[in-house]
Amino acid sequence: IEVKWLKNGQEETEHVVSTEVMQNGDWTYQVLVMLETTPQRGDTYTCQVEHVSLRHPVTQHW
Repeated sequence: IEVKWLKNGQEETEHVVSTEVMQNGDWTYQVLVMLETTPQRGDTYTCQVEHVSLRHPVTQHW
């Protein structure tokens, strides 16, 4: 699994903090990926998730 944060369409790497992949105990897993930032007027943020089971990346706009 790959989780990315994008700011205004560009990948952010400097202020991204993530955990290791954690087992939930029911054959599912989770990972927490955070972007530490102070939003500015006009900025857009997108979380993008890629996984082999997905045909296309899943994106969530914030």
